[in-house]
Amino acid sequence: MKFSNSKNQQQFGLNVSSNLVAFAINLLIGLWLTPYLIRNLGISSFGLIPLANSVTSYMSIITLSLNGAVGRFLAIDIQRNKADEANITFNTALIGSIFITGASLPLVIGMVIGLPYIFNIPKGNEWAAQLLFLFVLLSFFISSIESCFSVSLWAKSRFDLINVIEILSNVIKIITFVVLFAFIKPGIWQVGIGIFFSAIFGLISYFLLWKKITPELFIAPRQFDRSRVRELFGMGGWMVVNQIGSLLFLNIDLIVANMVLGAKSAGEYGSILLFSTLLRGLAGTVASVLSPIIVGKYALNDLDSMTRFSAQAVRLMAIAVGLPVGLICGLGGPFLQLWLGKNYGSLWFLLVLMVFHLSINLAVLPLFGIQTALNRVKIPGMVTLVMGIINLLLALFFTIVLKWGAYGIAAAAAIVLTLKNVIFTPIYGAYIQKMPWYTYIRTVVPGVVITLLVGLVSFGSTLLMRIDSWVSLIFIGGAIAVLCLGVLFLFGLKEEDKTLILGFLPSFGKS
Repeated sequence: MKFSNSKNQQQFGLNVSSNLVAFAINLLIGLWLTPYLIRNLGISSFGLIPLANSVTSYMSIITLSLNGAVGRFLAIDIQRNKADEANITFNTALIGSIFITGASLPLVIGMVIGLPYIFNIPKGNEWAAQLLFLFVLLSFFISSIESCFSVSLWAKSRFDLINVIEILSNVIKIITFVVLFAFIKPGIWQVGIGIFFSAIFGLISYFLLWKKITPELFIAPRQFDRSRVRELFGMGGWMVVNQIGSLLFLNIDLIVANMVLGAKSAGEYGSILLFSTLLRGLAGTVASVLSPIIVGKYALNDLDSMTRFSAQAVRLMAIAVGLPVGLICGLGGPFLQLWLGKNYGSLWFLLVLMVFHLSINLAVLPLFGIQTALNRVKIPGMVTLVMGIINLLLALFFTIVLKWGAYGIAAAAAIVLTLKNVIFTPIYGAYIQKMPWYTYIRTVVPGVVITLLVGLVSFGSTLLMRIDSWVSLIFIGGAIAVLCLGVLFLFGLKEEDKTLILGFLPSFGKS
C-alpha cells in the first residue's frame, strides 16, 4: 500500500495514531463509567442507558445512510476539484436531514409517552426513563444535523480532528452527570442531560471546523437539488436497507434482552456489551480512515491500487482486532471479577460469545468502502436485511423456545454475522472488482490464528497463575501482548505490512 506523497502518509499516520489514542481514552472511560453507573443507579436502571442508545440507532437509519452516500459523492467532488457540485451535494444533504429530523418528531413524542408500555422499566423509574429517552432522542436529532458538517472532515481524511471532538464530547457528557449526581439524587435522566450537552458541543465544534476545513462549501438552501436527492437516495436507499439489517445484527440484542428476559438481565448484558462496543468502535474508526482513501483511489481511477490497499487493510485489521479479542476472551473471567465484582465472573462465557467472532466480522469492514466507492450497495443491503431478520428470529428461538437466556442472544449474533462475513462479504467484494473469489477470504486467516493463539495463552495463564489484582492482570496481559506482537511482527507480517507500519510511525511527531 503506497501513498501518493509524504503528506498523505503523514496524515494517515496521524489518523491511525489519533484513533488509537481515542480508543485508549474511551476504554478507560468505559472501564470506569460502567461500574460507577451501576453503583449509583443499580443494574436494572443502568440497563436502560444502552437500551436508549439502541433504540436511537433505529431512529438514525435514514440520516446515517444518507450521510454515507453524501460522504462518497462529496469525497469524489472534492478529489476532482468540483466545488459547485460539492456545494449542491452538501446543501441537498443538509436540507434533507433537517426535513427528515422534523418529520420524525411525532414518532419521538409517541415513543416517549408509550415507553413504560413498550419496555420493562424498573418500578418507580418510569418518569426518569421517559426523560432519559427524550434527551437521548433529542441528541440524535442534533447529531443528525451535525453529521452533515462532519462529513467534510471525513472527505478530507481529518479523523484526527474528529477524534478530538469525540473525546471532548465524552468528557463533557461525563462531567455533566457526575456534577449532577453530586448535588441531586442520582437518576438515569441526568445521564440523558449529559448526552444532550455533549451533542450540542459536537454540533458547534463540527460547524466551526467545517468552515475552516472546507471553505469552498457554504450553506445555501437555493443549492438544494431534487435531482441530486434522487441520486443520493438511490444509493442511500439501499444503504438504509443495509443499515436496518446491520441494526438487527448489532442493536437488537438489548431490546430482546429487555423485552424477553427483563430489566436485570438486560442490565447485565449491557454491562459487558461495552467490550463489543469498544472493539466495534475502534475497528469502525480505523475503517473510516481507510474508506476515503479507497474512494479517492476510485475517483482517480487507480483500481489496481485500490484492490491491493483493500486486501492489505483487511489483513492488518484482522490482526489488529485479533490481539485484543484474544486477550479479552482469555482473561475475561478474572477481569470481570475485578471490574464489576465476584458475582459477575460467571458472565465470562457470555463475554466470549459476544467478542470472539469479532476477529473475523470486524476485519472485513474495509470491504464496505469498496461497495460504497463502486456504488454497489443494493445486493449487500438485501443480504444484510435478510440475515438481520434471521438473527432476530434465531435470538427469539434460542431465548424463548430453548431457554438459553442471554447466551442465546449472543450465540445468534455470532452465528449469523460470521456466516455473512465469512461467505458473502469477501466473495462479493472480490466479485465486484473482478478478482478471484478467494482474494479477501484468505486475508482474514491471520486474525483468526492470532485470536486463537492469544486466547489460549491468556486462558492458560489464568490456570497457572493467580490473578487477583489489577496489577497482576495488567502485568500478565501486557506481557502476553508484547510477546505476541513481537512474534507477529517478526514472523507473521509481510514485508509490505512492515514497511507501511514503520513508514508512518515516525510521522507522528511531525507537524
